[in-house]
Amino acid sequence: MRASRTNDRATTPTGRGSHRYLLTKRTRGVLTAAAALAIGRAARVRKLALVLAGALALTIGASGSASAAAPIANEHTSSTETFPDEVCGIAGTSTVNMVDNFKLYADGTSRDTFRIRQVFTAENGKSVVIFQAGQRSGPAEPIENADGTITFINTFKGLTLKLSIAGGPTLARDAGVIRVFTTFRELPNGDLEFISQTFSGEHGPHPILESGNELFCDVLIPALT
Repeated sequence: MRASRTNDRATTPTGRGSHRYLLTKRTRGVLTAAAALAIGRAARVRKLALVLAGALALTIGASGSASAAAPIANEHTSSTETFPDEVCGIAGTSTVNMVDNFKLYADGTSRDTFRIRQVFTAENGKSVVIFQAGQRSGPAEPIENADGTITFINTFKGLTLKLSIAGGPTLARDAGVIRVFTTFRELPNGDLEFISQTFSGEHGPHPILESGNELFCDVLIPALT
């Protein structure tokens, strides 16, 4: 099964804390925070890979071989942020807690194991929880397309996205395995302009993504008003 989504153009600054930016600047849930983590990292993976390439070459030269399974970079990130926010046009405040383990491999692939929990509280006091936990894997760098755009390819396993009322019932849930293709145009200032998003290889329910992410605001707006 394959579906597609093309949205109003939105720009994503690659230099910001990507999980925060995509959580706070969603246009109908175009991207999940986990996808944003992968895309945000791509801006600096190329530089990191160049730095590590020399060290890796020295290691191979010294040992005569290298393990294909050993990562050339292994990062652990955890953070908690509280900031003014807007979700689906509703003003409020978000607190985002993130734990992420990122590994970059010599073959150009990468893997994230992540847990991201956002509590958004509207100005009227009503709150919702946006939660993700699982694993993302795929090429560390995007594909460069003939038309000048770039496409990120990521496979997600686990709880892709869960929306719920704080202390209450689940509103919508995407879970299982899915491969997501997200295309951007690189702008002169280094930002990324969102072009489209498609997916394939779906196993498990993904009603939010299948709705073209319309379900994201369809369930959150009534819960927050």
